[in-house]
Amino acid sequence: MFKRGVLGLLLMLGVGMTLCGTGHGAVIEGSLVVTDVTPVMFSVVWGTQEPARGSVSVFFDAEGTKPVTGAVIKPQSPEHPPAEEIGVMKVDVMGLRPDTEYFFRTQTTLKRNNAVHESSLTPVRTEKASVIVRNDVLVQKVDIVGSDPGPGMLVIASLEAASHPITGWMADGVPEGWAAIDTNNFYSKQTRVNLELFGGEVITLKLFAGFLGSAETVETIPAETGGIQKLSRAVSLTVSGGAEGVTGAAGASGGGGGGCFISSIME
Repeated sequence: MFKRGVLGLLLMLGVGMTLCGTGHGAVIEGSLVVTDVTPVMFSVVWGTQEPARGSVSVFFDAEGTKPVTGAVIKPQSPEHPPAEEIGVMKVDVMGLRPDTEYFFRTQTTLKRNNAVHESSLTPVRTEKASVIVRNDVLVQKVDIVGSDPGPGMLVIASLEAASHPITGWMADGVPEGWAAIDTNNFYSKQTRVNLELFGGEVITLKLFAGFLGSAETVETIPAETGGIQKLSRAVSLTVSGGAEGVTGAAGASGGGGGGCFISSIME
């Protein structure tokens, strides 16, 4: 089971890792990415080197003096355990205005000593409008060599024509070992409304597992059906001995599980 696999690995890593004494040292450098941007919200994803909690502050100005008082800040990681325990931070910022530039900073609080790190301010612009498109929900298989995949890990999907990546949590509405990516949520980099897909587009899928590591695979989107489609290759993450030994590669897809609303497409 996932609890015996990844959580058991965390206990092993907790003995062997030298943890930094400040919140700043625990943030994985270069891990921050803005995802899931719509006309009224955006999300922020980043990683930490140890268990932590994440939050976001949002402002109208680049100096961070005019807070967006109407914004709703909702950390997602606590709803997908053990995300915080493996260093996967995701926070939604909602209640925003379309086609508006905002500035945000992240706050990372270490669980072991409550040390806090605040990032520098980062700009983001919300999309212009939402339109109806008929894209597929793509179902991605994930293999964890050395542990069983489970909740708490995140798949980040990117398209060249899209303004921002979109995400799907592992085992969120799908069996363990799978993640669902709703490509209707891509927005066009040029028009900044929902991006219509036709099949043949190249999509990059990154498995983000915090301090356990990350791995990527590249797929070609099949012809659109407006339904649910299984991708042909799994994202494979190898965990070997410690955080420094984590590597990633793409591999052949395995079989799926059952017991949920899209289980039949994976059989």
